[in-house]
Amino acid sequence: MPAALACPKGYSYAGLYSPTKANGIAATISMLDTPAAVGGSNHVAGWIGVGGPGLGPHGADEWLQVGLATFGDSNDGRLYYELAQPGRAPEYVELATGIVPGVKVRVAVMELQFARDAWIVVSPAGISGPFYLPRSHQAWEPVAAAESYAATRQCNRYSYRFGGLQLAHADGSWRTMRRAEKLQDPGWKLRRHGASAFSATGA
Repeated sequence: MPAALACPKGYSYAGLYSPTKANGIAATISMLDTPAAVGGSNHVAGWIGVGGPGLGPHGADEWLQVGLATFGDSNDGRLYYELAQPGRAPEYVELATGIVPGVKVRVAVMELQFARDAWIVVSPAGISGPFYLPRSHQAWEPVAAAESYAATRQCNRYSYRFGGLQLAHADGSWRTMRRAEKLQDPGWKLRRHGASAFSATGA
């Protein structure tokens, strides 16, 4: 299987990130096709979030993301959020299962306007949080990304669409994410659909 051997092991990404710091990000995420994560430890996901590895205080891992994920033991989409706080292992929380291609899910992560460093997740499942993320106020450039993790060189299959990308600002307003930088690892196809939408496809 030459195509499978061409896929790199580990994590790879494709998406957009804000060139400026913001207080949150929102998007409508959908799967364009049924994903396939090869093997029980493999997964694919489409998510929006803030923070990242090493971006917390003193280089700690600190992030909050929400989106759709599919694991190698099934091909359904699962609505989830993931939280990483300094000194703790990342926490994955599943909010819903059985999401199929074509279903559009509106999600957001945002800092509470009058509670610095306190963040919430907003999804069709309701509001989760608040979560304390120290030194996160006006610290991060939000990201919207598709993700693939492969424990072997066999290729995962995935295709996500992100629409209605918006950023939250300190005054509590939401504005269209019109300016963005591209994130695209080898093996991904990233296509822009106007100023605030894109699709990301692999394998």
